[in-house]
Amino acid sequence: MKDAGLTLIEVLVALAIFTALSVAVLGLLPTLFKVNRQNQNDQAVTVAAKAFMESVRTAYSVQSTFDAGSLPAAPGAGLLNGLTCTATQSNPVPTWVSPSSGPLLRRVTLSCAGNGQPTYTFSLDFGRPAS
Repeated sequence: MKDAGLTLIEVLVALAIFTALSVAVLGLLPTLFKVNRQNQNDQAVTVAAKAFMESVRTAYSVQSTFDAGSLPAAPGAGLLNGLTCTATQSNPVPTWVSPSSGPLLRRVTLSCAGNGQPTYTFSLDFGRPAS
């Protein structure tokens, strides 16, 4: 009758293969966690920027608010993992084309930056609503 079971050499070879595969897979985990954390930050900033731009769109749907050029408050750093956001606006249309009553377009730019993090910039153009 043939002996059933594994020899010590077979067990050691299987253990070496398992160890090599485990080290390769476990070596990727820190990178995967870092990518996941960065994707979460990107998503949080994008959602906050979308909400901000929607509030600007709502405010600028009234001609008097558009002409005044008042912007809602930028998203707070607490929502964005320490990023600080600043909102600016400009007139992308040359001044010689703009009527004397005010600009035809306003470009609103939201820039979010933080220490050791990338800078996120979102821009959207808003047209002057009809009276």
